[in-house]
Amino acid sequence: MVAIRQADESVKVFANVCLHRCAKLLEGTGNARRIVCPYHAWTYKADGQLAGAPHMEGSPGFGLDGQRLAEVRTTFWEGFIYVTLSEQTAPLEPQIEGLSEVIGRYRLADYEPVMLENEIWETNWKCLVENFMDAYHVFKVHRKTFDPVNESVQRTTMHEGGDRWAYHTVDAPSDDARALAHPENTWLQGDWRRTVTLAAVFPTHTMQIQPDMLWYLSIQPRGTDRVAVRWAVSIPREILADSDRGALVKQWSELLRAVNEEDKEILGRVGEGMRSTSACQGRLAYLERNLWEFGQYYCRRMTG
Repeated sequence: MVAIRQADESVKVFANVCLHRCAKLLEGTGNARRIVCPYHAWTYKADGQLAGAPHMEGSPGFGLDGQRLAEVRTTFWEGFIYVTLSEQTAPLEPQIEGLSEVIGRYRLADYEPVMLENEIWETNWKCLVENFMDAYHVFKVHRKTFDPVNESVQRTTMHEGGDRWAYHTVDAPSDDARALAHPENTWLQGDWRRTVTLAAVFPTHTMQIQPDMLWYLSIQPRGTDRVAVRWAVSIPREILADSDRGALVKQWSELLRAVNEEDKEILGRVGEGMRSTSACQGRLAYLERNLWEFGQYYCRRMTG
């Protein structure tokens, strides 16, 4: 699939497949006035309409009219684009209304993207979703990055989620400039000006939301032991305008890459253990409530 911004600033999502011989049209991200198929140069407008087909004038009955890329069912939520190939799938917004009430206050759609990375991780996708939402491992696995002063447990609050989502919050230290709202941010009030929210929209979208940064993962399975991870960072515009942009992006890049490496290492060990004939499920801690909610969602999906 490919998402394309239209002339009116709206976004449409199309199947990334040529109408002629099914070649994949586009790779990665970028800008283009037209979409040109790499196979036979069939050309499409940004709205998906076929605009040109070289040398097809000699083919009886062929015409450009009415030929356009298949448009995919799309939902826009808090600056994110969700797509589904099913017309039977229930609308997303009513299923995550409770989560919207929590993170809507951050105004994520106004954050500016500054980083986008695509990686392949050697792990099971469910383990990665669970790990991102696991508030219990931070004090141990991320003691060099997210929790150098060993306060994550004391500053974490677990919350009841919904059928399709889960979240917990972390209070940022009052003496730490990180995770604090900018003075020009007048919409976050009280403790929310220094509250970090970690949330998941099941099954494969996780996010860490701060008054000064958004970090999210889009998780796509590539089998039982490999997963494609698209992770990205966005920063509020008022913070970018009042900072050295390059230095700020470099700071977040280095921190989050280090966090990812810590997670990759521990997930490798989890994977090894799960393949053991002695593997079993232990008692979940209260800091793993989100994992229980994800498990409940997964069971419902598997059993109908």
